[in-house]
Amino acid sequence: MSPYEENILDFYKIYEEQPELFTDDDRASFEALKATFAEDDSIEKISDTIALWCEEHPNILNALLELPPSETSERGAGGRSTRLNPKEVLGLLDNITRSGPAGRPTRLDPEETSELLDNIVRESETDSGSSSSPPQK
Repeated sequence: MSPYEENILDFYKIYEEQPELFTDDDRASFEALKATFAEDDSIEKISDTIALWCEEHPNILNALLELPPSETSERGAGGRSTRLNPKEVLGLLDNITRSGPAGRPTRLDPEETSELLDNIVRESETDSGSSSSPPQK
């Protein structure tokens, strides 16, 4: 997995595990940022844009920087290393800006998160024309 993909997944991990860091203003700001992404944007562009956004949100940036290395070494459902495409990333980022009642974020439970990541892996394998083996690094 590339550092760009890891950056995106780390950002999502912080949202999932520490949603209190994302104020209503942060969510609105990120929603506006996310609206600028297109399905044909590169993973690198999306990752760099998120990194720049995080620099303006020090609580979130600090949480990212405090992730232990063991937390960032494995990616994907079941610890599988997988490549992400922009469409999958945008779907993942939609979960951050999705809101429930009274503007509170809707959190996925661990089973939903695992299922979402499994779907991303399956779609990635289908899109790349690969069968059942994950892409090689």
